[in-house]
Amino acid sequence: MQIKLEPTDRIETVEGLPHRVWKGETDKGVPLLAWIAIVEPQTHDAEQLASFENELRKLPCRRELVSFDLRMVL
Repeated sequence: MQIKLEPTDRIETVEGLPHRVWKGETDKGVPLLAWIAIVEPQTHDAEQLASFENELRKLPCRRELVSFDLRMVL
């Protein structure tokens, strides 16, 4: 399975940690949401790291208080 994700402006707290909500779909077209706490670029290239961090900081963010049953999470 492959998943294509795009960031939203929503930041939600899950188990006490802030997570950005990403939306996307699988390669079969199934829509999904993902709560992601950490994104780590896999490079040591200073220029690529700076560009990545700059783009990430430019993303809008909106904090929301949300609750969901963690038993439903894989």
